[in-house]
Amino acid sequence: MVKPEEIHIVFDGPPSHESGRFVEVEDTQGRSISVGEWHERSDGLWELRIPNVIRS
Repeated sequence: MVKPEEIHIVFDGPPSHESGRFVEVEDTQGRSISVGEWHERSDGLWELRIPNVIRS
């Protein structure tokens, strides 16, 4: 069985009332990786859909 690798979801600032913007998703070596697809929702927001998530 392959051990899952940690991913880093990168923003340009910390959480606050004026939250940071999404930058990218990286592996532990800082390389950009693709983990899902962006979709526009009917309410005008955007979501990153990440498939095959294992719940613990």
